[in-house]
Amino acid sequence: MVGRVARRGAWRRGVAGVLATALVPFAAAQPDATPAAETQSAPALVGVADLRQALARLRRNMEMLRWVAGESRVDTPPWAVAAATPRHVLWQAQVLFGRAAQLAEEVAGPRILPLPEGSWRRSQPRSAPQDREVRLDDALLVIEDAHDRIRAAIRLQNIRIVGGESQQEPRRGGRNRRAAADEGGLGEVLAQIVQAIRQLDLLLYREVLPREAYNEVMAAMDRAGDLVAGFYPARPPLVVGRRPQDVYEHLLTCMGLLMRADAAAGIQVLRLGLDQEIGRERVTLADVQQLATTLRADLDHVAARLNSARTRPPKGEYPRRPFVFPSHIDQMVGVLEAQLRRFAGQRAATDAE
Repeated sequence: MVGRVARRGAWRRGVAGVLATALVPFAAAQPDATPAAETQSAPALVGVADLRQALARLRRNMEMLRWVAGESRVDTPPWAVAAATPRHVLWQAQVLFGRAAQLAEEVAGPRILPLPEGSWRRSQPRSAPQDREVRLDDALLVIEDAHDRIRAAIRLQNIRIVGGESQQEPRRGGRNRRAAADEGGLGEVLAQIVQAIRQLDLLLYREVLPREAYNEVMAAMDRAGDLVAGFYPARPPLVVGRRPQDVYEHLLTCMGLLMRADAAAGIQVLRLGLDQEIGRERVTLADVQQLATTLRADLDHVAARLNSARTRPPKGEYPRRPFVFPSHIDQMVGVLEAQLRRFAGQRAATDAE
């Protein structure tokens, strides 16, 4: 931990500081090229293949940065996604943008980011319009914006490619594009985005503290209370010695309950392959936080679709701890589980009427 914290300012000092120019032995696209301007042709379809291609380009350039930084590759297995929607892809793409923007800002320091014309220039990611459902082109635009930040970081580090230069492929997003009807294969795309986020976390030397994961679970519990008319049960007994892997699998139980309620309510939530996810090795608190955040986002969506009234937990019932262990996180997941069991039962009863 101390070593990683000490290295946290490496990007600002210049990872390639000892090299006049970092030579990267990859046959990837030249990051310095400015994407071509969007044409005003007839609307084209944005499909899963477009998202895969955009992610492949982003990950190639991210691999260059990883090699220069001397950082290891992510060895965590990707999510086993059984079913996802464009909404889930957009959520994770927005997280990806945030990590890429943070990395680019670390590299840039006081310098201005050299973003291409037409790129999103704000520090916060784009969001889909509120008057319609999320589409694949919404997610594609955010992925491309994240890629612009990666390319900017490469240019600021004076990285060039051994083996000649090749033209950067043009951006595929834009107002002249619409979503394809076929949304098959989104689970694979979502898993790739999550892997890219994990790799950026390594490049940023990002550590997740137990209280961060605890707060995400608390936020999910607050939202779940809205779905069950303010049901906030007492905390279960604290079981000491819990590991991040135990908390992760407990959250998977909660996800399974929400998936069951989803079938009754007719609202699509993220579906992970629970059998494949249970028994993961090398689970970290970052994995716990990521799963809790995803679960909370789905709870927000379900509550909004059901027009659930906002409620508040009893004052003092669930303390906001300044320092926690995984066992404390797991205890609060137990509260969330009780809420989702009640919600799944209510939805099943409603469906049976």
